Amino acid sequence: MRLKDARDQVEREHPELTGTAKLEAIKALRDAAAGQEKKEPAASGRHCAHCDQDVRPVVRRGWAVFLSWLAFLEFGAVIVSIVAACTTVDPDVLGGGTGRIILWPAAVHPAWLSIAAAVVAFAVAAGLSGSAGRRATANASCPKCGLRLDA
Repeated sequence: MRLKDARDQVEREHPELTGTAKLEAIKALRDAAAGQEKKEPAASGRHCAHCDQDVRPVVRRGWAVFLSWLAFLEFGAVIVSIVAACTTVDPDVLGGGTGRIILWPAAVHPAWLSIAAAVVAFAVAAGLSGSAGRRATANASCPKCGLRLDA
């Protein structure tokens, strides 16, 4: 509670108080309000109509996290395809199976097409990741009753 609000409330409810008594009443009111705020959980979530409480929703972000990592790998593929276009490295020598999966744009010829393919793959992965994150937030559920919470 702000000092001004506490002072106004004490003046409204107890106009007879003056001096030290008034200051002590203001201090007691602010301490009580601070204690009440500590006891109440922070309303960082949404209100569940079924439980009639403010809850922190359960958000399942599995696909969003997976697609974020995929977008990160595709960003690496963009960089590798640009480097491969500027150098004379044979993409078949770059590594085993994992290297070929991550570095697939470097194997596309001509070089400008490999850069375009990597940029398109990155854009698609980043778009899918953002979409999955928004869907996960929209489909959040109450941890107590499992009811889907409105946005």
